[in-house]
Amino acid sequence: MILKDIHQYICILLLFAGNSYFTYGQTDNIKEPLSGEVKSIRVTIEFVNDSIQNLKLFSIDNDYGHTGFISPTAVKSNFNSIWHETTATRYLNYYQERDRKDRIIKELWLNKKDELVEDYRYFYNDNSNLKQEENTSEFEKKFAIEKFCDFQKYYFEENLLIKKTEEDYWKDKEDFETYIYDKNKKLINKFRYYSDPGNRNLMDGELNIYEDTLLVKTTPYDYSNSQYDQGREYTYDGKHRLTEIYQLLYYKWVSVDDTLKRIYSSIPLKKLYCTHEYDDKNNIVKEIFYNDDNNNNDSINHFKTIERQFKNNLEVNIKTTYSITKDELSVSLIEKEFDDSNRIISYLRYFKDVLNAERHYAYNSHNDVISIQLVRYDESNAITKNKIDFKFEYDSHGNWIQQVKSVDGQPLFIWHRKIEYYN
Repeated sequence: MILKDIHQYICILLLFAGNSYFTYGQTDNIKEPLSGEVKSIRVTIEFVNDSIQNLKLFSIDNDYGHTGFISPTAVKSNFNSIWHETTATRYLNYYQERDRKDRIIKELWLNKKDELVEDYRYFYNDNSNLKQEENTSEFEKKFAIEKFCDFQKYYFEENLLIKKTEEDYWKDKEDFETYIYDKNKKLINKFRYYSDPGNRNLMDGELNIYEDTLLVKTTPYDYSNSQYDQGREYTYDGKHRLTEIYQLLYYKWVSVDDTLKRIYSSIPLKKLYCTHEYDDKNNIVKEIFYNDDNNNNDSINHFKTIERQFKNNLEVNIKTTYSITKDELSVSLIEKEFDDSNRIISYLRYFKDVLNAERHYAYNSHNDVISIQLVRYDESNAITKNKIDFKFEYDSHGNWIQQVKSVDGQPLFIWHRKIEYYN
C-alpha cells in the first residue's frame, strides 16, 4: 500500500474501532511511568513530511481529529493505540508539571500553532487523593461563554470518597454525588443530584448489598421519576469467584398501538446476563453473554461467547462467537505469542477461520518496541505488508526522549519528550 493510501485506510478502519477511538466522559489522567524525580514534560509530534499529517476523518477536523479534544485520558489512549498498532499517527502537544510526589499538578494542551486549547490544574490532600480539578477551555472563552471553567471537588473521610461536586460552565447549579460505606468500607449507597442541558433538576442513586464482603445486588433508583431501573444480581462459587450476573428488570415490554413500551414495576424480572468459567489459576476461560428478548418478557437470546486459553498465565488465544441471527454465528479468533520475557511477539487475527491480519514485534534492551511487521489480507486474500520501525534516543535517567517512526523505510513522525528533573 503506498503512503497516500495509508491514512484513508486507517480512517475507514477507525469508523469500526469501538471504544479505542470514541472514548468519552473520562476525567482521570494517564501518567507516563518515568524514572527519576520528574518536574515537567514537554510532549510534541513532529511531521517529517508536510503532506502526511495526523489522522483525520475529514479535512475540516481540528488538530485532534474528528471528535476534537475530549480529555487528556482519551487523547493519550487513542494516540498510543494508533502509534503502536498502525502506520499512521494522531496528534499530541502538551506541557505537564509534577510535584515531588510524582503527582500531575498542571497540564496544558496546545494546537499545531502552539495556542492553548485546554488548561487542567490538579490539587491533592495530604493522602494524595485528588481533592480538586479545574479545567479551563479556550474554546469556551473564544465564544464568550460566561463561565468557561469547570470545577470538580472531592471530599474524603478516612481515605474514602464521601462527596464529589461539579460545576460546569453551562449550568446554573452545582451537581453533586454522595457516597455511604459499610463497616468494611464497601460502598452501599450512592446518590446523585444533577441538571441536564435543559436545566432540569434530576436525582438518581444506587443501593448495593453485600454478603461476606461480596457484592450480591445492585439496585439503581430514579428519584426524579420515582421508579427503579435496571439492577444486577451476582453469584459466586466456593472460591468467591464471580460465576453469574443477572439483570433485574423493573419493567416489562408491552405492545401499545403496535409500539413496544416499557411498563415499570416495583417487582423485577430476573434474567441471566452473563456467566463465567475459570481455570485452576483463576483466569476467566469462558464468558457467555445474553441479550434481553424485547418480544418475550420471559426469555433471553444468546449474544456473545468469549473463550480464552492461557499459557504461563498469559492470554494466548481468544475466540469470540456472536449470534447474528438464531441460526447464524460470526466467529473471530485472536492468537498471541510471547517471548521468554513475557513480551508479545506475534498477534494473528482470524475471521470465520480465515487469517485477515498479523502483527509481529521486535524489542530493544529497554523493552521498547523497535519494529512491527504489519500484514493485512482482504476478501480476495490479497496481501498488504508494511514495516514500522521505531528509533529511540534516551536521556541519562533511561527515559526515552525521542522516537522516530518510519514506515517502509521512510521516516514520517517524530515523538519528542523534553523531560526536566528536580535534581
